[in-house]
Amino acid sequence: MKKKISVGTRGSELALTQTIILINEIKKFKPDFDFEIVKIKTQGDKILDKPLNNAGGKGLFVKEIEDKLIEGKIDIAVHSMKDMPFDVPEGLSLKAVLKREDPRDAFISSKGVRFEELRKGAKIGTSSLRRKAQLIDLRPDIEIVEIRGNVGTRLKKMKNENLDGIILAAAGLKRLGMENLITDYFDVDTMVPAACQGILAVETTKVFEEEFKEIYPILLDINTLFEASAERKVMKRFGGNCKIPIGVHAQYTKDAKKDIVNIRIAYKYGDKLFKCKGIGTIDDIDKIAEKLYKSCGGK
Repeated sequence: MKKKISVGTRGSELALTQTIILINEIKKFKPDFDFEIVKIKTQGDKILDKPLNNAGGKGLFVKEIEDKLIEGKIDIAVHSMKDMPFDVPEGLSLKAVLKREDPRDAFISSKGVRFEELRKGAKIGTSSLRRKAQLIDLRPDIEIVEIRGNVGTRLKKMKNENLDGIILAAAGLKRLGMENLITDYFDVDTMVPAACQGILAVETTKVFEEEFKEIYPILLDINTLFEASAERKVMKRFGGNCKIPIGVHAQYTKDAKKDIVNIRIAYKYGDKLFKCKGIGTIDDIDKIAEKLYKSCGGK
């Protein structure tokens, strides 16, 4: 395998931090490898004046990076798995890597109060349809304010726009060393996370995948792999994207030598928010997904 690897990523602080986490993990086992980080601006980074669900949804943070892979300008790409569309372009391969970071959503208060202590009419910033649907179900008395941008931008907007708080992924805050800002966590039953929230993904060309096989076992975490696979399969059955208010969370356990997955769903269909659960083996994911779909209002 070649000793210098070019790694494509978005240029945000979080994306770069996640890329460095991956590189450092590889270097533990392959200290003689060199890496070049290639920052790539995606369409999602450029569109800041409207919600993602009105701008194209999933894929907005990915396409330009995948183009560089296909063109041979980079060897591998590092993504947040939750941003990845279901269909991987011809010639590319996608894999979940490393141990999953905290999948929960986190609440940052501008006034130091927990979510349940918020005043009536409190203004909470988020751009996620999934979070909006579950927040309104939890607290119909609060006001949701549209807010976009990276973590730093959202923190500034919280202050400048006099918001009572914002909702962000706990994983990103922890990776950035900002865990101290978190006022409250939503457990995965209270607010079901986005599918693959907290999971990193590596994308390569099929050609480079053969070389990458030398590294992949170093990065593999079986729990994360199974959870990512289960969540993406369930999301695909629901036709999930940024335009659909849906959360999917899987928890993998091994029971009596069987691979068991517990799955939670929060899905807004019309005016109703459905919350459903399913359990089964890894081999039964498609059946579980179908059952959940019908339980949540699907035909």
